[in-house]
Amino acid sequence: MDRDKLWTVEAVAERLGVTPRTLHYYEEKGLIPEVPRTPGGHRVYDEDTIERIEHILRLKEALGYSLQEIRSILSTEDQLKAYRARIAEGREPEHNVQMLSESVRLLEDVVRHIDDKMMRLAAMREHYMDRLTRIRARLEREEEATKAVGFQDQKGE
Repeated sequence: MDRDKLWTVEAVAERLGVTPRTLHYYEEKGLIPEVPRTPGGHRVYDEDTIERIEHILRLKEALGYSLQEIRSILSTEDQLKAYRARIAEGREPEHNVQMLSESVRLLEDVVRHIDDKMMRLAAMREHYMDRLTRIRARLEREEEATKAVGFQDQKGE
C-alpha cells in the first residue's frame, strides 16, 4: 500500500464505514491531528491518520470506550511513541530508565483500565444470563402448562 497516498473524506468514510461528519468530529475533538487541506479547502487523509481512526473505531467498538476514554488511551500511546523516539536518539542511560519506567506505568494503567471494563462487562453478562435462565425456565413451565390444558381439552371432547 502506498503510504504517501492521500485520501479524500468520502474515500476514507467509505473505507472505514463511517460518515464524513464522524471524521470531522474526530478532528474537532483532537482525536486525530489537524488534517491537511487541498488548495480548494478539501480535507485529505494520509495512511497514518487513517490507521489512527481505525484504532479509535476498534477502541470504541471492541471495548465500548467513550471518546474521553479513547482520548486518554491515545494520549498514553502518543507519550509512549515520544519516549520510544527519545530512547532511539541514544540519550543518557538514566533518561532511558526513567522513560522506560514511565512507559511501564502508563501501560499498566491502560491494562488495568481494560481489566476493569472487562470485569464490569462480565458482571453485566452474568446478570443477563441469570435473567435468561429464569425466563427460559418460566417459558418451559408455561409451555408445559399449556400442553397439559390442551390435553385436558382434547380428553373432554
